[in-house]
Amino acid sequence: MRKKIKKYFALVAMIAFAAVGMTSCGGSSGSDNEADEIPTDGLLGDLPMLTAKYCNKIVDLREKMFSGQLTENELKEARAEFDETEKERDAKLLLARQALNGKEVPVEVQEGLAISISGTLKIDSENKGQIFAVGTGETQKNFTYEEIPNIYVIPIDTDGKAIATHRGGFWEAESGKGAFDWKKGEKFVMKATVSVGSTSANSRNTSEMKRWAKLAKFVIMDSKSDAYKKLKEQLEADKKAEEIEAAKEVIGEK
Repeated sequence: MRKKIKKYFALVAMIAFAAVGMTSCGGSSGSDNEADEIPTDGLLGDLPMLTAKYCNKIVDLREKMFSGQLTENELKEARAEFDETEKERDAKLLLARQALNGKEVPVEVQEGLAISISGTLKIDSENKGQIFAVGTGETQKNFTYEEIPNIYVIPIDTDGKAIATHRGGFWEAESGKGAFDWKKGEKFVMKATVSVGSTSANSRNTSEMKRWAKLAKFVIMDSKSDAYKKLKEQLEADKKAEEIEAAKEVIGEK
């Protein structure tokens, strides 16, 4: 009886340990084959493809371990495979991130927005955390505290569509002061978020990485403008179409 109890608690402990350190990839959106088809010749190289590929693998292994259909030995083997996959993922993502460090990404400022950017943005992917495309700029008018949150940094793909439409980054004064009223001529550092290549990525999926693989530039925009609203509507429509196509695949329709 005691042996059975020990085995039971060992199995529970193994499952609990398997849950620790897993990436929160969300549902498995897209197969391994679909991830392999993500282009690798864009500004971000093979990082979007690798992000999607390993997220899918992690999700599949997690589902396998929690299926309730494995024997104790099979669960140990699955856990070992999970650990090996994580190591392989971390190594490949690290090398892909390092290859991008310092790479330039074009940046534009929406017409009529009273800020300027000096040259291009440069990718900062040296550390393990979030990747940013960083540049410097200057205000062309006085900005109030209320206006600053309306300025978004939008990643745009090679088709002129938005890859994401959340705020997408932040800017901070070179002087080091907080985000209070900024005067005309204030110099700042702009950091645009590049949402790929994180080993703790949230809700990463194949569709998102397909969009990031086509990154062409960043555009600094007023989120209250019609141009921004049109980009957001287009992205929402594209995502809805992707959901419908995925649903059709589930039930075998083409």
